[in-house]
This record gives sequence, C-alpha cells and structure tokens, in this order.
Amino acid sequence: MPSLTHAEARERAKLITVRDTHVALDLMVGADPAGERDGEFGSVTTIDFDAVVDSATFLDFKGIRLNAVTLNGQRIDPAGWHDGRIALTGLQARNTVVVDGVMAYSSDGEGLHRHVDPADGNVYLYGMSFLDAAPRWFGCFDQPDLKSRYVLEVLAPEDWTVHGNGPSVRVGEETPRRQAQDTSSTGSGLSGAGLRWRIEPPEPLSTYFVTLVAGPYASLYTEHDGIRCGIHVRASLGEALQREADDIFTVTAQCFDYYHDIFGVRYPFGEYHQAFVPDFNAGAMENPGCVTFRDSFIYRSRATVAERASRAGVIAHEMAHQWFGDLVTMRWWDDLWLNESFAEYMAHRCATAATDYPLWTEFGIVRKAWGYAADQSDATHPVAGNGAADAATALQNFDGISYAKGAAVLRQLASYLGDEIFLGGLRHYFAEYAFGNAEFAELLAAWTEAGGVDLERWSKEWLLTAGVDTLAVRRLAGGDQELVRVAPVDRPADRSHSVEVGAFSAAGERLDSQRVIVGDLGVAVGRPSAAVAMIPDIQDETWAKIRFDAADWTSITGLVSKITDGATRVTIWNSLRDQVRDAETDPRAALSMITEQLGDEVEDVIASLLLRYAARDLAGSYAPVPQRADRLASVNRLASSMVAAAEPGSDRQLVAFRTVIGSSADVDRLDGWRRHADLPPGLDLDPELTWQLVTRICSLSDRPDVIAETLAADQSSAAAVNAARARAALPTAEAKAAAYRLLVEPSDTSAYELYATAEAMFGYSAEQVELTRDYAVSFFRDITRTADFRSGWALGRLPALAFPLAVTEHRVLTATEELLAASGTPAVIRRAVADEVDGLRRALASVDRFSG
Repeated sequence: MPSLTHAEARERAKLITVRDTHVALDLMVGADPAGERDGEFGSVTTIDFDAVVDSATFLDFKGIRLNAVTLNGQRIDPAGWHDGRIALTGLQARNTVVVDGVMAYSSDGEGLHRHVDPADGNVYLYGMSFLDAAPRWFGCFDQPDLKSRYVLEVLAPEDWTVHGNGPSVRVGEETPRRQAQDTSSTGSGLSGAGLRWRIEPPEPLSTYFVTLVAGPYASLYTEHDGIRCGIHVRASLGEALQREADDIFTVTAQCFDYYHDIFGVRYPFGEYHQAFVPDFNAGAMENPGCVTFRDSFIYRSRATVAERASRAGVIAHEMAHQWFGDLVTMRWWDDLWLNESFAEYMAHRCATAATDYPLWTEFGIVRKAWGYAADQSDATHPVAGNGAADAATALQNFDGISYAKGAAVLRQLASYLGDEIFLGGLRHYFAEYAFGNAEFAELLAAWTEAGGVDLERWSKEWLLTAGVDTLAVRRLAGGDQELVRVAPVDRPADRSHSVEVGAFSAAGERLDSQRVIVGDLGVAVGRPSAAVAMIPDIQDETWAKIRFDAADWTSITGLVSKITDGATRVTIWNSLRDQVRDAETDPRAALSMITEQLGDEVEDVIASLLLRYAARDLAGSYAPVPQRADRLASVNRLASSMVAAAEPGSDRQLVAFRTVIGSSADVDRLDGWRRHADLPPGLDLDPELTWQLVTRICSLSDRPDVIAETLAADQSSAAAVNAARARAALPTAEAKAAAYRLLVEPSDTSAYELYATAEAMFGYSAEQVELTRDYAVSFFRDITRTADFRSGWALGRLPALAFPLAVTEHRVLTATEELLAASGTPAVIRRAVADEVDGLRRALASVDRFSG
C-alpha cells in the first residue's frame, strides 16, 4: 500500500476539516483464544467533516473486507477502495461518511494487536495507531494535522476491562449475539452478547494518538492532584504489578507536579492511564490519557536501581509528550523532533530534579553514545527540517539524532537562553497552539517573543546541520595549550561550543576549571603547573567528540576512576569509545583501560554499559575472530572480580554477574548455576537470570534439552521469547538454518520471537562465525524480499537487529553495499541497513589496522 506523502497531506488539509469521529468496534469475535475467525473484528466509523464544495479526496482504510461505505447517505461502490484508500468525490460543505468493514487483528504490534498469554490463555488487545497504523483498525483521514474529536463504542466480553484516550464508561446493555457468518453491520456497528463501553476523549486528537486497551487486565488505581491514574497489566503480571506500582505511581505524581509548575499548563486530557502491554515495539507510546508501554517494564525478575531509573525516564518522557506532541502536535513528520527531542530533554531534566532517579549520567553514557553513532553514520541527518517525503520514510528518523542529539542541543539552548526565556517561550507556544498543530518556525517565534535573540543563527548551526565536531586540546610551541574545534570534513558547519575545561592532578583532583566558547578559532586554556591532564567539556554539556593531548591521554587512562565527578568520567569514557570507532586507539588498549579502571567505577549505569561494550565490541566485532575468546576471557575475569568485590545482594553484584554469564566459556559451571549450585552469596536465580544462563549454555553447546526443561517451568510469554533466542543461539547448522528461515520467510511467529531470533542468529564466537558466515552474505539478498510480507516497524527492525556485525569480513561489507546500491531495495530496509553498515566499516578498519 502506498505511504501518504507530504504533498498529499498538504492537499487534503486544504480541502477538509474533520469535526467528529465515532468508532464502533465489535470485539466479541476474537475474544476466545481458540475460537473460529479469531483473526478479525468488526469496525464501523462515522466521520463528520467540512470540505471545499465539489472537491474530492480520499479516506484511509486498511481492512480485510469493506462491507459498505456511505457519503451523505449515498452508497459508494466498494470497488472504489484500493491501496488502502477510499475515494470520496462531490463533497459538500458539511459531510458525513460511514465506513463499515472487517479488520484484521495484528501480531506485529501495530493496528489492533491481539496477544494470547501462554501463561493462562487470556486474550489481550491494544491499539497502536502510530505512525500510520490507525487505518488498520478504523477508517480515518490519517495525518497528524487533521485532528478530530473522538467517541469509541466497544462491545467486549463481560469479564474484560476497556480503557482508551478518555474515561471509559461501562454501559452494560446486553444484546443478542451476531451470527458468526454475518459480516454486515448497521447502526452503531455493535452486536453480540457482551458489554458495551463508551470512551470519549475530552479534547481533539490526531489519528496516530488514538488507542484502546481491552482484555482481562489487572489494574490498580490512585488519584493525584485531581487526576485519576491507572496502571494496567496482563493478569499473569498482577503479582509483579503489586511490587512495582508504588514506584510507578510515585514517579508519575512527581512528574505531574514538575510539569505543571514549569509549563504553567495543567495536564489537559482527563484521566491518565499507563498500560503495560505485550509485544510492544517501542519503549512506549504517548497516547493522550492512555500511554502504552512494553510490559517488560513490569519487572518479573529482580531489577537494579539503574533499571528503575531508566523506567522513570520513560515515564517522564511520555508524560512530557502530553504537552510536546499531544497538546501541540507537529503538522508533518519532518518536525518530529518537536516531539521527541523535547520529550527526551524534559524527561532527563524532570527525573533529575523531581524524582529519586537523577538521569544525566545515563543520558551521557547511554543516550548520547547512541546519538553519536547515528550522527557519524552514512544515515545521519539534521535534527530538524529533514523533509520526510512520506510517512514510511519518516519512521526511519526516529533515531539517536531525533532523540539524544536533539535533547543535547536543547540542553545547550536552555542554558544559553535561561529558564525565564526558554520556559516563557514554551508557555506562549502552548497557549497559542493548544490542541492544534505547529511548526518549528512558530516555536522560534515564541522564544523570540519571550526575549530570545539570535535564534536563527543557533538553529542553522545546531538543528539544520548534521555531523559531530571534534574538540581537541593541543599543545603549542612554548608549552601553551589551546582548545580547537574541528568540523567533520564531509559535513562542514559553523558551530560554537560553550564548555568547561578542567585541569586535573595525578590524584584525579580537579585543580582548576574555566568556561570557554570555541568556534572557528582556537581558544587558549591555562594549565596549572601541577596538572597532568586538561579535559574539555567536564560537565558533558556539548555535542562533540573529545580528544586530548597525547601525553595527557596517557595520564587520563590511569586516573579516570579517581575522578569524582560522574559527568567528567562520562566524557572520558565516551572519548575512548570514539577513539576506538575512529581506529585511533587499539581496541586491546581500550580493553586494558577498562579492565584496570572499571572495577572502581561507582555508577552502576556506567559499569553496566562498559561491561557490555567490552564484551560485544572490544572482544567482538573489533577483534579478529581468533582473538575473541581470549579477549572475552579478560572481560570475564574483570566481571568475576567485580562480583567478588561487590556487597552480596547489591546491584553491582547483579550487574557484574550478568556479564559473567555472557562471557563465560565454562558450560559445566553455567549449568551448575542454572541448577542453583555454587551461586555467589546473595544471588538468587530469577526467571530472567535463568534464561540468560540457558541462552549462554545453548550458544556454547547443543543443549535443546535445557530450553525444554526451562520452558516447562516457565510458561510465560517472556519465556517463549527467551526460548526463541536460545534456539537461535544453538551452535548447529540445523539451528542456524531454522533461525534464518524465520528471518527471511513468512511465518506466524510473533514479532518479539522474531526479534529475539534476529539478536541471536549471528554470534561473536569463532564457532558461531563459522556457522553463519555464508548466511551473513546471503542475508542482504534475502532480507529485501521480506517487504512482500512485512510492513511498518518489523520491516525495518529485523534487518537492524539481525545485521551480521559479528562476521567482520570485507565480503559482508560488499554484500551490504550492493544492497544499498540496488534500485529495488525497499526504502525502509535500505535505511535500516545504512544505519548499521557504518559500524561494520569502522570495525573492519580497526581490525585491519590493529590485527597484528
């Protein structure tokens, strides 16, 4: 089906104004997990809209059968429906269109998703309308600037609960069941034995926000500042919800108070529900009044403080969207940064200021690193103004640039403007465009009216250019030093950086610091006589790669753990990773620095990230295959020493033990731990640790028996996903062939199981590389054909997750470049591969240079 283009959206917006949309859903068919025709449901949509008289347009409908369409009481020939669009002609000033159809439940996390929980056989539904999936469950004019008031009426089984974008009212009127073979609908579109629910959101919504959560969900409720709040999970996660609810409700309340205070606008969408749903593709979706999250955030196993902090950040992010995106919505997807960059920035600011989970260290070591990689790849793009030609293309720009780089840039802007102007402009923006749509220029105008100056220059420097500058300290003749900015050769740009430069002693003590602004000209930096290192950007404030004087770097590699400021350590560790990526530093030297310094790191989020980096990159793609086992063994020794040094039962012990599992080559020891033998004091096996052990055992030996045994004890949907990962990790030709078929051929396998299979298909060990090196080449031929039977999120995510980075060979790069050059490569797959190929090129360059 064609993706809506920006030109088509502009034209349709000139012709029509949508007033009211009524959606009636019959969910009785499909409520029985073993029932016939459980893959479909009835949907009747009635839309009232204004139009230019005698004009023509189209309505979006991606059902499986179209029963009837009427426009202003006149039937339209269903033959006018093709490619997901229904032609509407001869429009009047006021119009009513009724679309009666049969829709398909999805299994890919988009449209109206249907999940049968293997733990108890219950059916759970949720609606995911982003980015262009709304027409998969109701007819609509699907673009962000055609907002409408909505009413949803839902017929569902008596034991279900139903929630959506507004308060849900249980009508309770029972009607006779519709016969299974009757596919027609009349009136409201509801029939069958069950209970009716009515959901009426209090404010207009864009189509991509409309959601529905229906099923026998376990729920908890509270109220904060007059706002009714609910949390909803599958019944099988009810016990875990009891453990996690207090923290979620507390963070939610703290975020409401913070946002109300700084935005000056109360939350405008009535109730606030947070539904943690199965098989969810994203981390969460900001549907007004009913945010949906992936249900792995309801921890069924032990979670660290850092993991709860990450969840708090996601909660704060989605709540920020209630203002950025929901209250004021972009007109088209090329301004998606108005949603994501702001929500990312505000979430870290809010969580740090208002909750027990300060997040700026996490932003620097995790989120910024994600963005740096994206901004140095072939697929880089400006933060703003990317000119997304159609909706499908826009989806590919939801990346580390739109999130992390945009947030980092906004953090700089807020510091430059000061909160009086920064927040004052936002308040004006909310007041001016509330419940409507806006563009970047209108936000700049709001800041200018609040007192901001020179914003056009700032936006040109930071929002409309791509690439990462390098800030480097260099020595001059006579021993003086200066800080210089070097723009990327292939993406030159004029940018200014305001950073703090610190001087450090051999004991890691900060002796002095100075604030400098560096642009095209270098800036002198004073160096105390006792300093052994000058470190730029000690507060991790800007968006740049950091480089040091060579002698200073030698000192820094031995004192990073002595530096007390976490932001400065983040700057150093990010520089180390950049140096490895740029083939400036031997990965073996980087691994030595980590093994020598990481044991004293006090921030678990830094320790966890660098342990994963050492195992996956330094002992994986950046290592020649024959050297990987030895390098991984050094990671295992580091993690084991960290377990031994940690307090029993502490987060540090758990973080390190996870790496011990993933880096161990001792199958007998792993299997002993799986059977609860000789575990470190203070560690108890929970379901997720057990599955980590199973997956590692299976990657080292042909042990499908441990998968079956663990599945017998754990029949959850999470277990099914973990089992898929373990099966794909098995080191046999048969297992790899089966995993490969799942990736490149049609099947009814759930999206999460496909993602897990993709993650485990190409392993880093020599044995796994030997098994998969031929698949790593054929993958780029076969993956393009998946566009024939996949769409949306899964179409782009699978090539990214399965990208064979572990097979670091030039012939794999050649196959990748052939895919990118081929004229017939689907755009979504081309972009996903372009995002990943930079990592392969860099790993190859490093291995080629340092393989001696």
